[in-house]
Amino acid sequence: MLHTLACRYAGRPPRYLPVLLMFVTDHCNLRCRMCGVCELEKLRAGEPELSTEEWFAVLDSAARLGTMLVSISGGEPLLRRDLYDIIGRARSHGMTVHICTNGALMTPAHAERLAAAGVSTFSISLEGPEGAHHDRVRGAGTHAAALEAIRLVREKGPGIRIGINYLITKGNFRNMPEMLSFAEGIGAHQIKFAPIHVNLLHRLKDPAAYDDLVFGPEDLPALEEELGKLRAACRGSRLLTTSDAFFDGIPDLYRAPRRFQCHAGWAVAAVDPKGRLSPCADMEGRFSVRIRPLEEIWRSPEFHGEREKVRRCESACWDTTNTELSLRLRPAGLLGAVAQNLRDLRFYFGKKP
Repeated sequence: MLHTLACRYAGRPPRYLPVLLMFVTDHCNLRCRMCGVCELEKLRAGEPELSTEEWFAVLDSAARLGTMLVSISGGEPLLRRDLYDIIGRARSHGMTVHICTNGALMTPAHAERLAAAGVSTFSISLEGPEGAHHDRVRGAGTHAAALEAIRLVREKGPGIRIGINYLITKGNFRNMPEMLSFAEGIGAHQIKFAPIHVNLLHRLKDPAAYDDLVFGPEDLPALEEELGKLRAACRGSRLLTTSDAFFDGIPDLYRAPRRFQCHAGWAVAAVDPKGRLSPCADMEGRFSVRIRPLEEIWRSPEFHGEREKVRRCESACWDTTNTELSLRLRPAGLLGAVAQNLRDLRFYFGKKP
């Protein structure tokens, strides 16, 4: 990791790839109002997704790059019949595996297999303690399904640490402190608060489908007030949660987004379901792992040109992957929040209870 940080500050290609994001499918069983993944599925229709063996080759290559953490997402990863084979390959290389799911397909058998496969952490979206807003955004019955998924994972896989992703919108921002105590009550270990975007993975989505969820200038004073209450509540919570630096920048996403030194392409990279590697999940990948091995692309001068695009990126980005990671990797983030960083490392890499 120190090597990666040094390369980022020097603008050199890194030898290692610490974190790999694997989007194993574009298919999803839900049609969430603000999510642009379904539009990406239509855009990439007709091109086969990576096979089991092709994902194995990606993981074998990642192992040679020293990858420590694999985050598996989609679409909905539970739709892949070979998901547990893919997890098993990652674990065979000693990688920590994180799964991100909407939870609607969770069954006792899935929960048992996640535990048996060696998944360390599991995250699920939950937009409030009550179901009304969540169901309006993600579909009828999805709030109850998410809670049931958490219950099943706690019961069948007690060693799996549970994270909740809370999307902050105009419909639920006044429930954030309440959500913190609710998450504690249902046995979560972590909760991340992220502002709703109108770009990034959602860039192909018609904004009219969810513009009532997005904050306007007139909403920002109330948003800042509620964020202040949330931050005070977080200080008294046992849960791992969002950093102060990330909280600070949320209202500015809707004014003039803050700029930061992004580590996408140095500390993290993404492979999409069709096998294209990109520094960031929100960039279109130009290099296919079907044609060249992951480590060859990662170390190539051509891919370093993609990293240079990251250095020049002006996207309005404030997400809990690249933004939060990059804020944590700044000198101020590393030295100013040592205890929080150590707790987060234990969440992903700590021994199972």
